[in-house]
Amino acid sequence: MIYLRGLLSLAAALFAAAAASEQHVQDAFRTIQKSVYNVYAPINQCRTNNCCKLSDGSCDVSAFPKDKTTLVFPGGDTRCIFSYSTEFSFQVIPGNNDKVLLYFQGGGACWDEFSTSHNFCSTDAIASDLVGVFDHTNAENPFKDYTVVQILYCSGDLHAGNVQRSYTDEEGVPVQQMGQNNVNSALNWIASQQASGQLASTLTDLVIMGCSAGSIGAQIWAETALKQLAWNHAAVVPDSYVGVFPPGTQGPLIYDFGACNIADPTLQDSCNAQELTLQDITDTAIGNIEAMEKAVTYGFIQSKADAVQISFYIAVGALTPGADATITPEEFYTETNQIFERYNSHSSFVNYLVNGNKHCFTNAAVVYDADTTGKEGTPSSGEPTMVGWLGTMPVPCGGNVATECYGDELEQAAWDGTEYCDQALANKAYTNTCAATAPKTLLRSVAQRV
Repeated sequence: MIYLRGLLSLAAALFAAAAASEQHVQDAFRTIQKSVYNVYAPINQCRTNNCCKLSDGSCDVSAFPKDKTTLVFPGGDTRCIFSYSTEFSFQVIPGNNDKVLLYFQGGGACWDEFSTSHNFCSTDAIASDLVGVFDHTNAENPFKDYTVVQILYCSGDLHAGNVQRSYTDEEGVPVQQMGQNNVNSALNWIASQQASGQLASTLTDLVIMGCSAGSIGAQIWAETALKQLAWNHAAVVPDSYVGVFPPGTQGPLIYDFGACNIADPTLQDSCNAQELTLQDITDTAIGNIEAMEKAVTYGFIQSKADAVQISFYIAVGALTPGADATITPEEFYTETNQIFERYNSHSSFVNYLVNGNKHCFTNAAVVYDADTTGKEGTPSSGEPTMVGWLGTMPVPCGGNVATECYGDELEQAAWDGTEYCDQALANKAYTNTCAATAPKTLLRSVAQRV
């Protein structure tokens, strides 16, 4: 059984993490487990929410109670990770029929037998509370009138899996990670709602967002969603997963999830060689998105010293023989800046960096308090609030949005700690010209923010 074998593998995992102290690794494991299971707790959801099975009909959004959760169960080849997990569903919160917020739920990752047996990922499809960007009653919410479609996360595969594992769950059934099928079921439903007139045939606004594992899901699936759905204005907003991993570990993880089939054709060889990284996927996707006829803003939210992301770095390193299992907050922020510098070559890319170690903002009430100084914000600082920055998405014709960071702007040679700002990223702004043939405009402001 998976849990027994997982316990037996603990010693091997700790041996693989010999370069790091046992306490250091155990602390990372606990941080991950807390981040996953304090948020998502299994309940009988159809007692408290409206539910609809696609096998019983089309599940038209117009029939769902407005501003409340309806769970849509697509059936078919969708599923959660274990044979005894809940049935997969996606969460719909109806608003206006011409605006959609497509959200990828977070909930950790399970990439091997140990991480699966030790609760490193959410294993049930559980609807989120109506807080953060899901709260249609909050006047500050820039998405309060959007129809939300949240792809619930119970596959443990970063929404990208297509694999049956060699190990089994507690019932002796092979673990299956089918995140691709789950995502496609939701995208197909949205497209069908547009085709039938339940949603506008061409959306005024489409925003693609996700936090943690859902941030990775948003990065992986944004291009596909933008091509499948019809829209006039769009934005992609990954929240809290830039993808700092131990060197050499990303390629095998992506390959083992069975995700090569959804990689861009130009990346197939790299994926099959187990050399592909999330940065390759995201950088290629941003470039392809920028080449689309209509403009799309790509805005990344990230804490400078995200404790959960650091913990996953340690966990992946600890469970991968020969990999690095140590990283400091300062090193994490250095690598974050280097990744963002790569994306910054795209005119539509901006980011919102937050001082501190907070993980995930958009799915929680903290999104209304946070600014670049920290999760609680500092109104006297005059810094743009996170919710105000989000309110520019999607950027309208003639509008613009800027990269935001609080701290001294330093060249790399002077980087120290985590409260500075990368000079190479600072003061960038993107403006939407809304002219299909005109080049996107890259602006540099004169003001220096400290």
